[in-house]
Amino acid sequence: MQEAVTGRNYRNINVNLKKNAEWLYWGWFLVSILAKCFYFQFTTQANIRPFITSDNLRMLLSSFSIVLMVTSLVFMFSNRKRNIVLFIVNFLLITILVADTNFYRYYYNAISIPVFYQFDVTMVSSVDSSIMSLFKVKDILYLADLPVMIALLIYISKKSIAAHVAFKKRCVAGLLVLAVALTGFLGAYVKADRKSFSHDNNYVVKSMGVFYFHLYDAQSFIKEKMDEKIGISAEDKRSIKTFYEKKEKALDTGTDDKYEGIAAGKNLMVVQIEAMQGFVVNREINGKEITPNLNKLLKDSLYFNNIYYQVAGGNTSDAEFLTNTSLYPLKEGAVYHRFPENAYQSTANILKEKGYSTYSAHAFYPTFWNRNEMHKTLGFDKFLNQDDFVMDDFAGWDGASALSDMSFFRQTLDKIDTSKPFYSFLITLSSHHPFEYFKDYDFDVGELQDTYLGNYLKAANYADKSIGFLLEELKKRGLYENTLLAFYGDHSAVPKHQSQELFDFLGSEFSELSWTQLQKVPLIIHGPGLEGGQVINKIGGQIDVLPTIANLMGIEAPYALGKDMLNSSKGYAVLRNGTVITDDFIYLNNLREAYRPDNGELLPEDSYKEELYELQKQLDISDEIIFKNALKEDEKTGEP
Repeated sequence: MQEAVTGRNYRNINVNLKKNAEWLYWGWFLVSILAKCFYFQFTTQANIRPFITSDNLRMLLSSFSIVLMVTSLVFMFSNRKRNIVLFIVNFLLITILVADTNFYRYYYNAISIPVFYQFDVTMVSSVDSSIMSLFKVKDILYLADLPVMIALLIYISKKSIAAHVAFKKRCVAGLLVLAVALTGFLGAYVKADRKSFSHDNNYVVKSMGVFYFHLYDAQSFIKEKMDEKIGISAEDKRSIKTFYEKKEKALDTGTDDKYEGIAAGKNLMVVQIEAMQGFVVNREINGKEITPNLNKLLKDSLYFNNIYYQVAGGNTSDAEFLTNTSLYPLKEGAVYHRFPENAYQSTANILKEKGYSTYSAHAFYPTFWNRNEMHKTLGFDKFLNQDDFVMDDFAGWDGASALSDMSFFRQTLDKIDTSKPFYSFLITLSSHHPFEYFKDYDFDVGELQDTYLGNYLKAANYADKSIGFLLEELKKRGLYENTLLAFYGDHSAVPKHQSQELFDFLGSEFSELSWTQLQKVPLIIHGPGLEGGQVINKIGGQIDVLPTIANLMGIEAPYALGKDMLNSSKGYAVLRNGTVITDDFIYLNNLREAYRPDNGELLPEDSYKEELYELQKQLDISDEIIFKNALKEDEKTGEP
């Protein structure tokens, strides 16, 4: 009898242990996934210290609530297999976090649905070195919970010991947990500044967590698709027209346009320099100039030293789009992939009407960023790509497959018909992230040797050397004095998660304001009749390149959203994330605060609110033009 009782007690203890193991399994999942969410938010710097802030607490509450919702659904709709289903859910969430982490480190954005438009085998294989360089040893945290999860799953699955719970009880328990989760989520949601969501995905991530972002992204994507189908109405057209009229009046100086038509009939060559940021220009390291050729060119050119890059998820292709169309890129995905069949008023399309031959050139796969299609849309007669070049010299990105910038420039000039006016748009490649190719390049960076920033400075020096080569080639071929030249950088080189190296190099301290003020690229314009050595301090962006060039060449670009940097009455830059930079304030959309540019003083909302909303409206107008193909000619009037 006693043996039977003892046996029963043993079985009861065993069953209790097994039940407790299952509770531990589910609890471990909740704790570990929340820890990973916390790690994602801070390793990507979507959220920043101090840890205890309203944004951070709201993000944690939202993230935990969403994970709790998922957990309750798994429990409600699964019984015997629920532990296996939970493990699969855990693995899927880990996969999402790992993918978002590495995408975020490079693009400073979480992966959105439109991003998948631009993924193909060629693109992924081409950027694998950049992707691999973004993984960090500490990312092992994403997998740290798996051994415990696997051990517990094996233990509670042995001999089918998982507790059977009746469907009604599962539903009651699941609904109670779901109610708690929804209450927590709504508590976070109502406190978020949802107006900022429309312009800045990063604020969505920061405020509500990366899991909520993916829900928000799906909702936004569906809405955008519905708007595309509806098309543009007469009211939309009137709204766009009114906006442009108001914008022109606001920027009108009331005087004759400076340098108007000074380069009319001349050749135009625009060079987009890969990852060339403004901080390297006119800067030395160990007594040597980082960009000696660009520095020399400044003395004979117009130098715009307050130009902000405005790219989003399309990165390099976004820069091309900005400068050639004077429209903003999309918040999610690349215009090049999503809207390659739209009508655009681009530099090439305008100049073709003036009898120019138009060329674009990039020594890489023609399908990369869908350039083979989009460059036709932008009006380029010929897109010179990897198939058109002899791969005789390699430097930079992807080592053995990236044609060096020097060979690229030389061969491109050989392929352009210079007997009549031409527009050539050249996109360099060598100085592409992750810059490891230049580790042993002969340029002394001293203490920065073998560091990320040191490798970048070497890459920038090589890019500058290639620009020097191009300038000499133009002179030898008799093109230098008959060509309007524009050089600018496409996007950042130093990602935010490696910002400390840059601030140490510059001898300054990190802040969100100072980081934003560093996100500039050089813009240099040289041409016959221009007074060299001028530094234009006016604030602008890549969107201003087309209207500035249009003024110099005496052509019209009435649907440019940018401004002529030589003649506009005020300077400003609107970034794709809703951040706005002016002479009087810098509004950081991720913080929903504005500061004085000179001393960082926090400004009251009333002092900038009206101008901020007016400038941010440009993003909405640009989106409407793109989503609804508003510049397509009307069949009856022949006008947009």
